[in-house]
Amino acid sequence: MPDAWSPLVPAGPRPDRHDAGAGSLGDFTYGLIPRFLSARIRLAGSDPFADELRTLAALPQHPGEAFVERRLLSEERIDAPMPVRLWLGDELSGVVGFVPHGLEAPVDACLGRLFDRGRGARIPCAIVPTRHGIRLELKIGRAY
Repeated sequence: MPDAWSPLVPAGPRPDRHDAGAGSLGDFTYGLIPRFLSARIRLAGSDPFADELRTLAALPQHPGEAFVERRLLSEERIDAPMPVRLWLGDELSGVVGFVPHGLEAPVDACLGRLFDRGRGARIPCAIVPTRHGIRLELKIGRAY
């Protein structure tokens, strides 16, 4: 009975379960370092940006690196989403998705390690078609 009223489920439209993102904390060690080079995180909330992702995928040189802005302390307190943009040469695209809820810590740890090594905040990525639309995957295992 999916439409039954429940005090535990908020009223309003339900989020699309196919656009919730994907990834696992099991792909990371205790220190939030990826266990495998193949570790990936599929972004959440990409459906509104599907047209932009298709446009970017059609470019002769596909964008291969993503930019994730680190959250401020005030944003951390309210668990604000972490938007993701793509690098197009020296410019940034618009927002193409968000880091899935619960996987912000490994992405933030990756950005911190890149910063400590003196590298820019560029995480390898790939635009992938799925059965439910077009999505962006962060190749978090290849960021190091």
